[in-house]
Amino acid sequence: MDIRQLRYFISVIKEGSVGAAARIHFVTQPAISLQMQRLQDTVGEKLFVRDGRRMVPTEAGRVLAAHAEAVVRRMDVLEAEMSGLRGLERGSLRLGAIDAVSVYVLPDIYHEFHEKYPGVILEITVGDTRELLEALRRGDVEVASTTLPVDARGFEVFEIYRERLVPVVPVDDPLAGKRSVTATALGEAGVITYPEGATTRRLIDTAFESAGATLRPRMEISSPEAIKRLSQAGLGPAILPEPVVKAELESGELVRLNVQGVDIERAIGMVHRERAALSPAARTFLDMVAERSRT
Repeated sequence: MDIRQLRYFISVIKEGSVGAAARIHFVTQPAISLQMQRLQDTVGEKLFVRDGRRMVPTEAGRVLAAHAEAVVRRMDVLEAEMSGLRGLERGSLRLGAIDAVSVYVLPDIYHEFHEKYPGVILEITVGDTRELLEALRRGDVEVASTTLPVDARGFEVFEIYRERLVPVVPVDDPLAGKRSVTATALGEAGVITYPEGATTRRLIDTAFESAGATLRPRMEISSPEAIKRLSQAGLGPAILPEPVVKAELESGELVRLNVQGVDIERAIGMVHRERAALSPAARTFLDMVAERSRT
């Protein structure tokens, strides 16, 4: 078996069909089928069965897939190392970032990295913390910026900064004119907030519980930008990272609430596998982030 066969094999499993795998690799469907047959002959076991219109791995296929993904990841690292010997002249870096961090925190670092290594393409996946951890586990991204804390088993984590989560309302909201409100009053008013189970939602719920109140969600949305826009449109209060609403607070489009007994801070960190398993581009990017976080 060779690395090309393993790459095709993994794609067939992920996509569920030979045709979809062929489109990803820009080859013909018969070319993928031929390599899958050769791989199956080499292994000596049937690797796929059909489940309706999808191809799913057999037990032998699942065992091979677990090892194949590790081999392909190592080969990717090796290829990146070879690129690194040429001064990061080409290649790609697969990053994950939560929405607010990708928009308000990392762009300066993206710019610095691109200026120094214009031949390295930044492939950025935006999602919530849970999605990004899964992407890390699958090997879809090398490094992710997430809300902390996270389940760090198998990963290395370092904090890069902290930010306030601030309650805001549109200027015409009945709460906007009050000097302060109780946690109970805001909780009962209903808040546009993150989905249940999201790390930031847990921080918010915990803060309200500590103040003896319960937060009643009015709407649940994973995107902080969407939450902000809906609050601006008059659909209710929101609790968002300070950088997300800074411009709107300064312009007067949103009003910051003083909520008695509620002071919420969240930590943002970089999560990745051990440095030895990372590409030179990923290690360089992490070094840039660490340097910025110290200033």
